[in-house]
Amino acid sequence: MNLHVEDTGGSGVPVVLHHGLGCDALVWSAQVEHLRKKHRMITFDARGHGSSPRAPEYTVAALAEDLNGLVTRLALPKLWLVGHSLAGTVLSEFAGRFPYKLLGLVYVDAVGDFTSEPQDMKEWFRKHDQGATAEKLQEWFGEMLGELARPETKRRVLESVARMDVAAFGALRASAADAPGAASLSRFQGPKFALDAEGTWNPYMAYNFEGVQRRTIPGVSHWLMLDDPAALDAALDEVIR
Repeated sequence: MNLHVEDTGGSGVPVVLHHGLGCDALVWSAQVEHLRKKHRMITFDARGHGSSPRAPEYTVAALAEDLNGLVTRLALPKLWLVGHSLAGTVLSEFAGRFPYKLLGLVYVDAVGDFTSEPQDMKEWFRKHDQGATAEKLQEWFGEMLGELARPETKRRVLESVARMDVAAFGALRASAADAPGAASLSRFQGPKFALDAEGTWNPYMAYNFEGVQRRTIPGVSHWLMLDDPAALDAALDEVIR
């Protein structure tokens, strides 16, 4: 997959940032600008998002293979991998397949393992998502943004949602529901961190994984990198060493 990629270059330790469902590489602009002082920063648009092409298949496995293709094409040495939201499932899948390529993982308010979720709940979400349209996605993401999201956060997220392939939404959510994150992650023994919005608890989030060290940021929505970029920058500085 010929993904749209942004690479700052340089000799620093590579850090690859994977956006969440509905967003694109631009969501990480503040983090790239901050971390590029010490690291080689790579961002990209996943298939069906931003400036990358649409695809016939949208699965966690396909996204992990796309990520490996990017890492291989850029001839990256061992790297830090950071992922937001649904990208947490891709981080775990990648870690299970290619643990020897990683220095560490950072889950940013990210999904963990939904395999223990009741089947009737999974089926409800699948039926719900089958009704996705461009207009519905604007409505659903508007609801997900919630009261804590800053006006600029809402604008940027909804603009990126408008650029995504509608088919990717339901397909990736269904695939993520069946991705065995815990089993995959168990193959990687390096450092693992979770940076989350304060005040949330969900048994299916990545901070529940064994061995993951958690830090929280107060007063932010799920899109914490946009609501309080300075706080997330500081947290990333602390964990990526």
